[in-house]
Amino acid sequence: MKSKEKVILFGRGMVYQQKKEALFQDYEVEVFLDNGISPGQEHATDEETDIPVVNPAKIVCYPDIPILLLSYALGDMYRQLLDLGVEKERIQFGPMLKPYNTFEKMLFEKNGKLVWERETLFYQNEEFHLHIKTNPSDLKTLTKELQDTPLYPKSQSILKELPLYPLDDTYGMNRGTPVDRYYIEQFLESQKKFIQGTVMEIGDRTYTEQFGEDRVTDSIILHVEKEDPGIHQVKGNFATGEGLQSESIDCLICTQTLPFIYDLPSAVNHMVRILKKGGTALITVGGISQIIQYEKIHYGHFWSFTDQSLQRLFEEQARVDSVKVFTYGNVKSAAAFLYGISYEELEKKDLNVTDPNYQLIIAAVIKKKE
Repeated sequence: MKSKEKVILFGRGMVYQQKKEALFQDYEVEVFLDNGISPGQEHATDEETDIPVVNPAKIVCYPDIPILLLSYALGDMYRQLLDLGVEKERIQFGPMLKPYNTFEKMLFEKNGKLVWERETLFYQNEEFHLHIKTNPSDLKTLTKELQDTPLYPKSQSILKELPLYPLDDTYGMNRGTPVDRYYIEQFLESQKKFIQGTVMEIGDRTYTEQFGEDRVTDSIILHVEKEDPGIHQVKGNFATGEGLQSESIDCLICTQTLPFIYDLPSAVNHMVRILKKGGTALITVGGISQIIQYEKIHYGHFWSFTDQSLQRLFEEQARVDSVKVFTYGNVKSAAAFLYGISYEELEKKDLNVTDPNYQLIIAAVIKKKE
């Protein structure tokens, strides 16, 4: 296996977090530089990686290793290192490394680069004949200089085509299948091995039958308003615990229900309580969503979620063994969902792109302790 190049990282903020996975895949990180560490302090340790963190004044202890500046205030870091005697050949600009966010993509994807010339930072792009003096302490101010160049993404054509009102205000149900259902079913298909034994589903047993196959021995419908013994439907309420028997089911399928329950901690507690030891809950919630007035009036529409909020809700339960969270969606599928466009109208290649910054659906596999 080819050995990785050693580097020093200066900065652990937004740029570092964005590029972290790629950095550790491509480089061996020797040390972090951080002005938050006192010059007299021997060193600290980065909690996530256990890599030493030192004040930049300690750079003399790490000669010859390249230094990546991970900030949009590149000039401040650059000058500090030069004042400490670092050769400029060792210093590289981290924002130029992939993966790019949209700002960096505009600057660097088409052969753009940053160059330091006589105490001045320039943005240079030979293809578009650009040589622009930038603010070295605030690289993002460069955006204003690029607005009238071919590099700057124009919004007019997109905005002109965007309707002011949705095509369908019922999640797209009048046009086909809502986009969120595509992701919910993807999740359940991937976790269907857990749909076995005694299974409870909210409102009906559609997904129990679709994904449970011959593994299900008993199927229970949970309804918040009515009981129907003829179809094995029980009346129950996650918020209060009414009608819910402890340690009675092997698998709970609960899709798009938590956003409509105000008392989330109580609901989560009862969801875990009804699972048998070692049982599983398959949960989905909305991240980006419109509001349907019927649901809001009859049940209340209280919450939207992120992967972090769903994870913490269940991890804080003492009886939970593990929580595995997944996100689904991207800016295009989220916009389509808000406009009420059905998933049948979208191409699979667009649906299947996951961008964790646009969480249309968040799903979780909850395992109860044995």
